[in-house]
Amino acid sequence: MPDLPLSFVSRRAVLTGTLATTALALTACTGNTAGTASSTAAASASAKPAPRTLRMAAAAPPIKLDPAIVADNESFRITRQVYETLIDIDPDTGGAVAGLAESWTESNDGLTYTFTLRQGVHFHDGTELNAQAVVANFKRWESLPASLSRQSTQGFFGVFHYDNNIPTLPKAKDLEIPAKEKENATPEELAAEQQRLQELADLQKQFTTDLFKGKSEGGSASHFRSIKATDTYVVTLNLRRRLPGLIEALTLPGLAIAAPSALTGGPKDNPAQSLTAKPMGTGPYKFVSLENDVVRLEIFADYWNQARLTDNKQHPEVVLVSSIPSPYNREGALLADEIDGFDMVSVDTMRTLVRSAKVVVQRDPFSVLYLGMDQRNHWLAKPEFRHAIAHAVNRSSLADKLFIQGSKYAATILPPSLSIPNPEDTATHDVALAKELLAGIGYKGEEIEFAYPLRVSRNYLPLPERTFAQIAEDLAQAGIRIKPRPIAWTDGYAKTVLSSEFNGLHLLGFSGGYRSADDFLSGILANKGNEFGYKSTLLDSQIMLARSIPSGEERTAAYASILKTLDEDLPLLPLVFPISALAFNGNVTFYPPSPMLNECFADVQMTNSPAISS
Repeated sequence: MPDLPLSFVSRRAVLTGTLATTALALTACTGNTAGTASSTAAASASAKPAPRTLRMAAAAPPIKLDPAIVADNESFRITRQVYETLIDIDPDTGGAVAGLAESWTESNDGLTYTFTLRQGVHFHDGTELNAQAVVANFKRWESLPASLSRQSTQGFFGVFHYDNNIPTLPKAKDLEIPAKEKENATPEELAAEQQRLQELADLQKQFTTDLFKGKSEGGSASHFRSIKATDTYVVTLNLRRRLPGLIEALTLPGLAIAAPSALTGGPKDNPAQSLTAKPMGTGPYKFVSLENDVVRLEIFADYWNQARLTDNKQHPEVVLVSSIPSPYNREGALLADEIDGFDMVSVDTMRTLVRSAKVVVQRDPFSVLYLGMDQRNHWLAKPEFRHAIAHAVNRSSLADKLFIQGSKYAATILPPSLSIPNPEDTATHDVALAKELLAGIGYKGEEIEFAYPLRVSRNYLPLPERTFAQIAEDLAQAGIRIKPRPIAWTDGYAKTVLSSEFNGLHLLGFSGGYRSADDFLSGILANKGNEFGYKSTLLDSQIMLARSIPSGEERTAAYASILKTLDEDLPLLPLVFPISALAFNGNVTFYPPSPMLNECFADVQMTNSPAISS
């Protein structure tokens, strides 16, 4: 395939806004140079046409290309093209459909799943997909050290809770209001105490049963028991406790199946280290290079699902994904025809794009932005202070001003589409009440460090600097003083705020990978001790039991109780359920938007940009 030069040129040109001065050169497609423009007609006729090339701009480069040990959507944007999972997502319904497994069965007790794999599927290195290859991937995930497994929120550990242990239930006295405070407790606080005690009594009844079956190589609350190849193309997966959302969870990008040849040869703590820079899967695109923050993908000629490609004869043959952190520079690059499309349209750029007749494609909201509040901080440790923040921040105004129209403020961390009712009396914007709460605990305006990311856009946070500024202004009106802590995303922002070293306020979010409350709860709270300085065996017990309840009223009620606990403890303040969007030039005629970000470029329909095909 001809090596198509980038229209992005240098990253410096992108960042300094000089893209419009850059000319697109296509000499590598024909072998011609400026000095040989008068090529013969015969040579021109024999030149290969430029491949259909999708030039996409992302807000940040991928962190690493091994989906099992990353939690970054820009990394998943690439790995979703290269890898595939046992189960796929129906683009129309969001439900589970056949992927690398063409069929599956579940035992009556919900503890055994049998998957029949497709035959004739090959990895990009030419080896065949079989049951042993799937088992090798599971064995690799199971043996990941904690230093790597904790980097993933949408993979093996997040789904099977492999390193979790059965919590020790708190004693009733641990949930009661201290005697010295009880005389002054409000009716609401007394009612909340009674509810916690009732929840504890209900949990104690459930803990009298055998919660998990069989031996575990992981924690005592691990759902995973074993996996084995029971035939050449048949895999049997055994659980220790029912996991009703398992099939949907197997669509997560962190459970993508990699070529066995890439799972060995690296250091002892990560034999599959080569995957961090050279992914190797079965997907429609093979990875070619990552240079100067530009990823190059090319169509995989031996892709098993040839019908997917022949039915869409306008799919991209080459994909170039570049990093342009600024939403304004992404917009400028699109208007200058230097890219074909970009992700993370901001509310500021939307108007210009529409006026310029660009195509804007919106995703249904399935992510949440939140304000983390670390309880190891002296003031944030006080429930009154955290609740004062909840009343100080005007979440409705935030959603209306800085997010695409249709975005809604978040009362909880679970999107409305999951149909879990919100707790009653969640905090509303009330500056007077916030001031009253602060006065009651003797707060005198001491500074609270507030971290926010720079030079990035996330689907849950398209304008981080302005979002920080508005929240800081809201807090100031209530009398809360903050100390800004800006950190560039590429300088380890997420690592910083997720660590035990940072103990203030911070902005972060989560994008759901499949339609399950457990995905959000597990993804956001997996590292709650380090991120929020928050521990709750009551909450841990509630979540552990809820994830095994089949869909229905009982499951809904269980998750509603979890939201109530979170609303009372308030380790984080949910802010907004954002709508995210992409923008394209007219040569891209179809793009498959997904609330779960499961967007495969093989389903894009396009013609080449005039700058490339002319």
